[in-house]
Amino acid sequence: MTAITMPASELDATAAALARAFHHDPLQTYILPDSQERAARSPAHFASILRYGLLFGEVFTIPGPASGAAVVLPPDGWDITPERAEAAGFNEWPITLGEVAADRFQNTLSVLEPYHHRDVPGAHWYVLLLGVAPDAQGTGRGRALLQPTLARATAAGQPCYLETAQPKNVGFYEHLGFRVLTEVVEPTSGLRLWTFRRD
Repeated sequence: MTAITMPASELDATAAALARAFHHDPLQTYILPDSQERAARSPAHFASILRYGLLFGEVFTIPGPASGAAVVLPPDGWDITPERAEAAGFNEWPITLGEVAADRFQNTLSVLEPYHHRDVPGAHWYVLLLGVAPDAQGTGRGRALLQPTLARATAAGQPCYLETAQPKNVGFYEHLGFRVLTEVVEPTSGLRLWTFRRD
């Protein structure tokens, strides 16, 4: 199984797959507690993150029906700037997610940001997002989606960095050579958050 660069024409289908992938994720459940609202609003949320990857990094998918994606930012562009965020549509989150959900999401991310800058201040690959739809999990897709980035990072002698709010992901990332840098509890939500680095 080999990952490919996502064609822009598959953005909406891939966003829908990511919405399914994260439907029960603790962070997504926190920002959108109502299951039906979460299902309705999440695709537009993930579409903007995919768009950011297409504009300023790379998006990897697996050939065939949309089943998930990895959004990766390169060593010379891992820091998300306000200008780039606006270009991808992040400023529309109060509309697509709702104001309360958008605030919850951005406040949670702001807790993690200082650790990112502290723990990998130099050039590195940032796995902004990795998700596989439930019906395709356990098939090797997650590993395959990360493989192009891990191979390039290893060849260049550069680290990779990522974050998760999903406890069951911790072992998966450790199996791929990542180590936990930080485990923190977000004070407002009580969410447990992990940051990882792979050297």
